[in-house]
Amino acid sequence: MSTALPVAALIPTWNSWDDTRLCLESLAVAEPAPSRIVVVDNGSTDGTPGYLRSQWPEVELLALESNEGFSRAVNRGLRLLLGPCTPTAIFLLNNDVTLAPGVLGKLWETLEADVKVAGVCPLITYFDPPHRVWYGGGTVALWRGYVGHRYIRATVEKVPGGVVDTDYLTGAAVLLRTEALRAVGLFDEDFPFYAEDADWSLRARHGGWRLCFDSGELVAHRVSASIGGQFSRRKMIAKARALALLFRRHGRLWEWFTVIPLSILLTAPQIAVGLLRRGGRASR
Repeated sequence: MSTALPVAALIPTWNSWDDTRLCLESLAVAEPAPSRIVVVDNGSTDGTPGYLRSQWPEVELLALESNEGFSRAVNRGLRLLLGPCTPTAIFLLNNDVTLAPGVLGKLWETLEADVKVAGVCPLITYFDPPHRVWYGGGTVALWRGYVGHRYIRATVEKVPGGVVDTDYLTGAAVLLRTEALRAVGLFDEDFPFYAEDADWSLRARHGGWRLCFDSGELVAHRVSASIGGQFSRRKMIAKARALALLFRRHGRLWEWFTVIPLSILLTAPQIAVGLLRRGGRASR
């Protein structure tokens, strides 16, 4: 029987039951396991709430009437978990990730090793191809308008082993200390989709908390499954708007003179490559 940690798993979902089912199945064989699992359904119309009630009765379901956006849905779940019987940590997961069995235990060890660690993320790979990195830590460089993942699309072997500090934690898979959540606050709901995790991370760092990346265990991610794929037009627009808001929240005066020309210069090739890849996939 799996050992349960004083950790609650929190999974926001919207119209993607198959992904949610696979995520829950990977949590079911986790060793150690979370002591509580909460799914916040963001107004799904594909039957997700019914499937959860019938197939996973042990999972707590918070069913919203409509899609309130990622940050509001997560905050709904966080408020529930930060009430009576608060866990020591909350394991926030995208519903389109699947976990290796030992992920939670490894992250828990890292969190427990230093009381100033607000949160820790594992190494996250693409679901397909599984040997390519999606998140190997995060970099924030607002002076050039950049927020991005380290080692993205590199092979797993390129990522050094161990625990290192990171500029920001990704909300796709992160173990958050509840004490830090109380001190820093919840996600800023002005970020409906994207950059809410970077904003929270910057606020945590300003408050003196450490943010860590632990390469010891893997999580596989079906990237942007709920927004049409990683190079969808909708995703690109959402990310651009979120980055602009992030800069308004955290950018320093001198950075206003560098961010516009450098962000255009550096991101235009990435957007072009993304559109070409998207077009190539659509033509096959």
